[in-house]
Amino acid sequence: MNECIRNDEPRSEGQGCLFCSFLKTVTTAREKHSAFHTHMYNARIEVLQAFRSLIDRHISTLEKRKDSAEGKKATKISVE
Repeated sequence: MNECIRNDEPRSEGQGCLFCSFLKTVTTAREKHSAFHTHMYNARIEVLQAFRSLIDRHISTLEKRKDSAEGKKATKISVE
């Protein structure tokens, strides 16, 4: 990614294409064992753990409903 195309004119990164400059910085920072890579890896784990906690809570709610529903039985009432 040495050149950036803007308005059909090739430009080098030094001529001010902010987007290309940003992408190069992110690509360089994503190298394994960099602080950025480590942080992003840990952030992905945190997001997955957050979803897991939501799913676990929903499962326990459904199990409680199931248990309470099993204890209840309808009683037949005769109407005169």
